[in-house]
Amino acid sequence: PLVIHVVGHQWFWEFDYPDLHIVTANELHVPVGAIVSLDVESVDVIHSFWVPQLAGKVDVIPGHTNHVWFQATNPGTYRGQCSEFCGLQHANMLFNVVAETPDQFQAWVEGQQAPAAAASGDAAKGEQVLMTGACIGCHTIQGTKAQGKVGPDLTHFASRGSFAGAMLQNTPDNVARWLADPQAVKPGTLMPNLHLSKDQVAALIAYLENLK
Repeated sequence: PLVIHVVGHQWFWEFDYPDLHIVTANELHVPVGAIVSLDVESVDVIHSFWVPQLAGKVDVIPGHTNHVWFQATNPGTYRGQCSEFCGLQHANMLFNVVAETPDQFQAWVEGQQAPAAAASGDAAKGEQVLMTGACIGCHTIQGTKAQGKVGPDLTHFASRGSFAGAMLQNTPDNVARWLADPQAVKPGTLMPNLHLSKDQVAALIAYLENLK
């Protein structure tokens, strides 16, 4: 089976593929036909992992690991959600399961295993903003000094279709809204308003879009 370690956070999902050395967020990629074995736990409060079209609910409990498995028989994107009230943004703790052919899954794996893309131009300016600010205290970008564990791993941020607990589509406009004031978009989220300038936001967007 494909083993995945699922971690519930207020309010996003972390997916760790230990055998493949991949860590991502809010978007769970699996090959069609494979048995997918999930070890689920929480770092804060009780959550519940649920993909209605693929598997039943399983509690996600701090200090305890639960298990569930599923098998996607058809390609497609399956919506998942937290089904245990876990605070202000419980309704916005969503995720997507992307079931794809084995070849497509292998291509995704190879992309995720690649190092973070090198930055140049405006993207390099954004990298400088990220690496010299508060961002590195919470986020990881593999191969850089950003090794925070509080927020989602951003190494391949641009490869994901959504962010902020799958609440927002991953578009430059939505990323700009989020960076300008996360609390206005998702009140209660752990990411504070860093009071970034418009130039800093634009540079960070260029850098994040570079992280394919």
